[in-house]
Amino acid sequence: MRKLVCMLAVLSIATGAASAVTVYAPNALPRPYPFDGPDDLVMFDSEDPAGFVTVGSMNVIGISFGGMDFDADGNLWTYASIYKATGGAASGLYSVDINTGAATMQGTDSHQTLQDIAFNPVDNQMYGINSQSNVTRLYTIDLTTGDVTTVGAFTGLPDPHHAMGFAIDSNGNFYLQELRTCDCIYKGAGLDLELLYELPQDTHFSQGMTIDWSRNNRGYHGAVGQGEFPNYFSQVNSFAPDGSGYVLGPDFGPNEMYEGYGYPLVEPGDLAIMPANDPWCFGDINGDNQVNLSDLAQLLSSYGLTSGAAYEDGDLDGDADVDLADLAALLAEYGVVCQ
Repeated sequence: MRKLVCMLAVLSIATGAASAVTVYAPNALPRPYPFDGPDDLVMFDSEDPAGFVTVGSMNVIGISFGGMDFDADGNLWTYASIYKATGGAASGLYSVDINTGAATMQGTDSHQTLQDIAFNPVDNQMYGINSQSNVTRLYTIDLTTGDVTTVGAFTGLPDPHHAMGFAIDSNGNFYLQELRTCDCIYKGAGLDLELLYELPQDTHFSQGMTIDWSRNNRGYHGAVGQGEFPNYFSQVNSFAPDGSGYVLGPDFGPNEMYEGYGYPLVEPGDLAIMPANDPWCFGDINGDNQVNLSDLAQLLSSYGLTSGAAYEDGDLDGDADVDLADLAALLAEYGVVCQ
């Protein structure tokens, strides 16, 4: 044991702030005005959304995609349920080609609308939410057939409410953004939710929210709303899942003026981040697809942190500290090779 401690002292790895990641999003404001064409798939650096690149048209007429996420194998999925004025396509689950942007319906069309979808790495299941008549329900989504099944209704949301954003962290906790009463983010280990953040902006048009569960559990919110008239704002904010901070981030660049309104270049229908490992490798802190001495050294270099810890610091159980529970979780996976 003493020899191991000495080795770890030599191999101690310094950890820092979460690094930028590539984010994918459906853009509900494809050019040109009046934005009635198919959504575009865009990609951008989380720290520089103004440098976004349009991958291509999603090629689905009459639909805005209101939910998007990757599964553990790196497949990108989206859900159509918001009809544009032109009408046309059916709602339901679509697969997305990240090289072209094209969306293809999976299974058959659905009569169930969903405001957002998110992947749960704990049970390897895609989930969705629907908020209607002051009730927000959770659903499972079959990625083979596109079938949607009710799980139950959330509690703890204000009355009245309308939830739009939805995300899941590495421990399977649910996060919902409610924007009718308080413009807040709620969190729960199950269907019972508690207030996590009251947002500093009126993000009335927002929907995009995700959590980078395979790296550090950093949350991202595509915040859209009416800024100083006539300009709208559209930016990428970030948040800690333990409630320790919601940070206003960079925007998608200068707005364009159409008919007296300053419309943003991108209105993200949702945000999606490809998982770091394929498949996800629990305990692999440094992202090399194995759980070994380097991961143990990285955890021990942060051991004793009592707040603000991220996955990359060794916070494996998502409670914002690095303690004996995290060490035990890593040792349980020690030696696993995920390639």
